[in-house]
Amino acid sequence: MDSSSAIIIHLGRNTGRSKRPTTELFTGDSVLFGYRSASDTRLDVDERSVAEPVGRITAHHGYWTLSNFSPTASYIVENIEGSGEFVKVLPGREAAPIPFELSRVVLPDQPRLTRFSVLAPAPRRVPHSEVRYTLASRAFSLAEDTKYFLVLVALCEPRLNASSSYGVPTDNEIVERLRTLPGCRNLSRAAVNYHLDYLASAKLPLQEWGDHPGDDRMRWKREALVSIALRHDLVQEHHLDLLPPPRTLPAPAPAPTSAPAPAPSAAPLRGPRLAPAC
Repeated sequence: MDSSSAIIIHLGRNTGRSKRPTTELFTGDSVLFGYRSASDTRLDVDERSVAEPVGRITAHHGYWTLSNFSPTASYIVENIEGSGEFVKVLPGREAAPIPFELSRVVLPDQPRLTRFSVLAPAPRRVPHSEVRYTLASRAFSLAEDTKYFLVLVALCEPRLNASSSYGVPTDNEIVERLRTLPGCRNLSRAAVNYHLDYLASAKLPLQEWGDHPGDDRMRWKREALVSIALRHDLVQEHHLDLLPPPRTLPAPAPAPTSAPAPAPSAAPLRGPRLAPAC
């Protein structure tokens, strides 16, 4: 069979005990994953040695499915290439389809999390002859050579570089991040707010997220813009090249090599002045 169409399960060095750290599945193949006994702490995918299965992975043409055998725990499948995207497989769910090409399966294995990776073939694409362009003019349209797009990229940068647990930058942080670019030398906090308002009112459907009155409305607006931009792939990792290189901390100064200063001459110690006795 063509190995390029295989689903590859990689347990990693600290997860599995099988002699082969990877397992290949072809279309129609399936495998149980679980533990050899109740006292085992490492995951295995060897059908012959799994005494306590916790789930099943099945390979299909272009995707794979995950079955959750737990009666109480949800399994999480993260998109390694995404920006916080994940699929939640509920307890008892059978054959949940997983669309990601590079995935990380997270199991709530008390008192820690057990993780392993699943690599799927590149997703299939619609033949060019069947692609329709009727909705092209209705899609979100963002000009990548504009200042508002730079502001949006800077807003999304922490999520693209890390995970969904990271917050969004403040207006002052965006100003500092972009100020070294030639067209942003005079960028101000008010200008950042103007570009965010323009994105929220004219470019992206922020009204679909409702409203959030009060002091936190600006933070809510930034978080909603990030969610929309990343959900619809309007800002992707290659857009980070539009930003200046991240600042690096200066190297510490070398220790002086001159002779140490002479010790001060002895002098009588002076204690605190005492108030005269009454």
